[in-house]
Amino acid sequence: MNDMQLDKANIDNLTALWRAMGSEPAGMAGMAGLQASRGWPHRFWFDWGHQPELEGHELARLPPRALVPVWTAGSALERALTSQGFGLVLEQRAMHLHLAGEGSRPEGGLRLSRVLTPAQAECWAALCGRAFGYEVAAATVRRLLGAGGACLLLASREGGPVATALLFHTGEVTGIHQVGVVPEHRGQGIAHELMLQLMALAREQGARYLTLQASAAGEGLYRRLGFAPRFSISSYRRG
Repeated sequence: MNDMQLDKANIDNLTALWRAMGSEPAGMAGMAGLQASRGWPHRFWFDWGHQPELEGHELARLPPRALVPVWTAGSALERALTSQGFGLVLEQRAMHLHLAGEGSRPEGGLRLSRVLTPAQAECWAALCGRAFGYEVAAATVRRLLGAGGACLLLASREGGPVATALLFHTGEVTGIHQVGVVPEHRGQGIAHELMLQLMALAREQGARYLTLQASAAGEGLYRRLGFAPRFSISSYRRG
């Protein structure tokens, strides 16, 4: 795949994950194509390449917690959101990596275990919520246990869980999501070791490309690991 195809694959992976978490067409007049997850992660989105024709006032019907991502800066959607008082609350950088050559698991103190049971899903949701500073719905996480392509992972050190991650497979692409380290274990190199393990695991599972959406805090790490920065994803919520 070339860079433009990977850009689309990045967002297609992300939105496929949101669908697996539980979403449906929003069913709002004047907003054909709008998809909605009414619980966590509270995303209301138009798929990649869909150019909505909005007058703006339709957006007032969105729930207060709705986060609306914009894939294209300066688009009609972004103009409509800002004109209706929606404010920018989250900026991320879409990035990808071609998994060329061989690789091996790093040797360190971090152990990965797959989340397989509802009780483990509850633990994962609580830990992920602590790492990111917002509530992660355990019901949504439990739904992913039966979703094809989803791999929920807990990272432990010295017997205790310290970080979370989620791999989601679509075609040749593996998306890396919800990589978070709890506050009391930050600054110990855990995120770096976790990413190396995730990259090795994805390679073992046959992935050719990795995609992710980086926060400002994580982008430097991903660049050092070889991920190529591509475009900004700006998410808006009504102020």
